[in-house]
Amino acid sequence: MPELPGELERAQAPSWRGAAREWLLPSRTMRRRLGPFALGLAYIAAVGLLGGLRGDHVAVGLLGLLDLYNERSRLFLRRFFPFILTGVLFDSMRYFYWQGIAGRVHVAEPYLFERAWFGVGGRTLNELFLEHHAPALDLACGFAYLVYVGEYLGLAFVLFWRGRLDAVTTFARSFLIVNVMGYVTYFVYAAAPPWYVTQYGLGPARLDVRPAAAAAHRFDALLGTRFFDEMYGRGVDVFGAYPSLHVAYPLIAAILAFRLPELRWARWPAVAFFLLMCLSAVYLQHHYVTDVVLGIAYAVAALAAVSAWERRRAPAAG
Repeated sequence: MPELPGELERAQAPSWRGAAREWLLPSRTMRRRLGPFALGLAYIAAVGLLGGLRGDHVAVGLLGLLDLYNERSRLFLRRFFPFILTGVLFDSMRYFYWQGIAGRVHVAEPYLFERAWFGVGGRTLNELFLEHHAPALDLACGFAYLVYVGEYLGLAFVLFWRGRLDAVTTFARSFLIVNVMGYVTYFVYAAAPPWYVTQYGLGPARLDVRPAAAAAHRFDALLGTRFFDEMYGRGVDVFGAYPSLHVAYPLIAAILAFRLPELRWARWPAVAFFLLMCLSAVYLQHHYVTDVVLGIAYAVAALAAVSAWERRRAPAAG
């Protein structure tokens, strides 16, 4: 009996070695193609010509190399491409964002709607949280805001490792669709966030304002870091309060966790993280309760659209 753990470890070792070989060794038999790599180089060149080329742009462009390395890396690139495309779309908004929203930014309307429907004592919850906050909540909410994309990607990685490629595809497509829905809304109905109203009032929108960490700066102040200043310093969507995509991602993750047996262990942690994110969005002054409700609606709509599309494709694939 004392030898049993060692025997189990040795029995499991080959599978880990096999997985390592699949990932680390270049393929000797795979047919190479230059299309994805060339597309990545074209992306780097385009950003360089448009201006603002950074190291992360180069890293994204070089992901095309994964298509050339081996079968496993090619499969990974194919399944996770919607995530990459989402990031590219978000970053590209900096080239046309301000022209797209000029003269169409709503500042007072979202605030007054929030106060009328979700206000407490004639004030919004954001205004109450400005007066009543605590270091423990600053840390918890700040942490949630730092890892909300990582939580979503982490579950997708788990599914990829477990071989549930269909579920990875659902995760990735839902992520892309909900983001596209959100990005379109940013232009159709550009809405000022609570922190903007606090700093600049309800007057005509100022288009010289940059994204701000808002109350998330308290997280950095407590830890002596600059996470949020650096993160929001790269952003552009100042007037993207409607909807809260911060809330949409963890809700999609939680719903899919309840659908997939491989994520049974993550179900209630995912629900808890979703609820924390709902609080964080309002507590950190980045969103109104209205935005949270819209984020929930967008998440449900995006997942429903992807699920319906996949069901229609299933008979044809069979």
